[in-house]
Amino acid sequence: MLNNQLLNQVLMNGFDSMVFVMRVEGEERFVYEMMNESAMRRTGLTENVIGKDLFDALPVEQAELLMDKYKQSAQGQEKLLYEDTFHSNNEEKYLSETKLTPLLNEHGECTHIVAVVRDITEFKEAELAREDSKRRLELSKQRYKSLFLDNTDAIFSIDYNGKLIELNNAFEELSGYPKDELLGQSAFKFVDLSIKRQLKKCFVQTLRKNPQNFEVNTYNARGMQLDLDITMTPVVVEGQVTGVYVVIKDITEQRYAERTLSKNEERFRMIAESSHDLITLVDGEGMITYASPSYGNVLGYSPEHYVGRSLLHNLHEEDFKCVLHSFDHAQETGDPISLEFRQYHLEKGWLWFELQGKPIYDDNGQFYQMVVVTRNISERKAYEEQLKMFAYHDPLTELPNRRLFQSNLTEHLSEYQKSGKGFAVMMLDIDNFKTINDEHGHDIGDEVIKEFGKRIQSSLRESDFIARMGGDEFIALLTNITSKKDALEVVHRVRRVVEQEWDVSGEEFAVTTSIGVALPDSEQVTNDELIKFADSALYDAKSLGKDTYQLTTIV
Repeated sequence: MLNNQLLNQVLMNGFDSMVFVMRVEGEERFVYEMMNESAMRRTGLTENVIGKDLFDALPVEQAELLMDKYKQSAQGQEKLLYEDTFHSNNEEKYLSETKLTPLLNEHGECTHIVAVVRDITEFKEAELAREDSKRRLELSKQRYKSLFLDNTDAIFSIDYNGKLIELNNAFEELSGYPKDELLGQSAFKFVDLSIKRQLKKCFVQTLRKNPQNFEVNTYNARGMQLDLDITMTPVVVEGQVTGVYVVIKDITEQRYAERTLSKNEERFRMIAESSHDLITLVDGEGMITYASPSYGNVLGYSPEHYVGRSLLHNLHEEDFKCVLHSFDHAQETGDPISLEFRQYHLEKGWLWFELQGKPIYDDNGQFYQMVVVTRNISERKAYEEQLKMFAYHDPLTELPNRRLFQSNLTEHLSEYQKSGKGFAVMMLDIDNFKTINDEHGHDIGDEVIKEFGKRIQSSLRESDFIARMGGDEFIALLTNITSKKDALEVVHRVRRVVEQEWDVSGEEFAVTTSIGVALPDSEQVTNDELIKFADSALYDAKSLGKDTYQLTTIV
């Protein structure tokens, strides 16, 4: 299990992609809480933007664009994938693919957005290179003719008006029309009416430099029904679109095999035995009739161990209801299913899996069996959990952050309002920390903050809870506080520990702290009031000359 420090290093230095963790504050405010080294290196942003919102850190136009995307992900509480551009330190423009993942707290509220930004410049440049293939092929005519005429896929090109200007032998054979009858004619003249509208729409999009890929089911001139995979690419000459390049793959046999899977068990088994995923057949009673050989490698049990057992065998009991509901719904409606669940491994224990299921029906429309493909997603789940954990912890001190403290405080306040179980909120900071930063540099300052957090944590009780608010300011929730005397015992213990000799990176310091403590004495008190009064008490302590404390009771 990764410790927090190693996790921090992995997230900060272990990814080529740029990673941003944005804190959600209301509907219109997104605050930088973390970014990894790749993000800072490639965008020029520094740790100075941590704690700032989008409009404080970025130009207005860029901030408004990101605001729209973050709001869409946060309000819909769903992952969002989109493409964008960004400028590096040297002002070079790059294309990017951004995946936004909302993180929800236990109340179902979106508290953070994790943005993973991948540089797809090379990928997009490759796409543009393919769009320019006509020009490059013309410069090498012999190579172009070999590739065009001898290709087993059907290939043709049409001009800006949709007229056929060139086609290969494979297209002539696939379409069933003679080459002489096709050339110079509108390509849409030979298209079945059922797909003509779709093809024209894709053609127009391609002329707008938006390559298209889609599948159709149609008939050729000989009346043969075909399943076709069609790719349309714009032909660009000197920056202008002059036509469209079309590649057609005949996938009739492939689609036929999929539609007749229930009647072709031998072909299915050949596919299953070569797959690394779990492939399973489940009958109408929810019993497993087939388990692929991959079960042995993926779960540690032989396939025979599962055949004849319920589909719930070795599944986590908390996932039973979801799995059964999904299978019943798919059996009744014919809709495919997709869900995540936990399954038991012989040696590794519970692992996370992603399931894709498709119901199969016989010629009479009766349910025959469910084809299930399952993939191990334990590593992805662990990474998501680690990101979620990191979003609730301060990356410098590895202590809980403000958001997690607020959640913990809410629970204790609720308990206090129900049972009167006392507690207190203690806020403290480092006296004259700015002087330490100015005289010894920010690296030493960071080490002082980390050591300060460790000393406070070591002086608190096991049931107490400490978090870093930001800068050199920390806050603690003191449990089982029945009087000011109880709170003062903790305060004195903290001061004694802080005042012990400091040696940071070979430099000695005399460090003191100012402390403010707020004790609730009313069931009507709120989170914000507790923190506000503790902060006010801290301010009073510092006004008295620092290196002291002040207690206040909220009535």
